[in-house]
Amino acid sequence: MKRNYKKNLAKKGWSEAEIKRVEKSLETGFKHEVYFSRILFYSALMLVVFANLLISLAIMFLAIVLNSLALYSIIVITAAMVGFLYNFLITDIGHLEKKHHVFASILLPLVGLFNLALIVIVSNKLVTDLGLGIEHNPWVVGFVFIVAFILPSVVDKLFFQE
Repeated sequence: MKRNYKKNLAKKGWSEAEIKRVEKSLETGFKHEVYFSRILFYSALMLVVFANLLISLAIMFLAIVLNSLALYSIIVITAAMVGFLYNFLITDIGHLEKKHHVFASILLPLVGLFNLALIVIVSNKLVTDLGLGIEHNPWVVGFVFIVAFILPSVVDKLFFQE
C-alpha cells in the first residue's frame, strides 16, 4: 500500500482513530503472514528431508539388485521429483528471506548426500556379506542424487524467474 493512503482515507471522511486502527490491523495481519510462512517453510523442509530419507531407504534395496545404469536412472528420476516438489513448495511461500533459501539450499543437498552415502555403504556391505549384486560407489551415487535434486531449482531460476 502506498504511503499516501492516509491522505486518501482522510479525504474520504475517515477519522484519525479509524486510520490508526486500519494500520494496526494491517500490521497484525502481516506479522501473522510472516509467522505462518516460516511454519510452512520449515514444514516443507522437514517433508523434503523425510522424502530424502525414504528414497534413500528404497535405493538401498535397489542398489543390491540393480546395475549402475538402472540405479542411476532411478536416482535421477526420484531426486528430480523431490527437487521439483521442494522448488514448488519453497518458491510459492511468501515472506521468506534470502537466509531461508540459502539455509535450505545448503541443508537439503547435504542431507541427501549423507543419506545416500550411508545407504549405499550399508547396501555394499550387504552385497559383500551375502555375495549378491554389484557394489556401487557411494560418492558417485550421492553426487548424481544432488545434481538431479538441484536441477529443477536451477532450471526454474535460470529460465522461469525474472
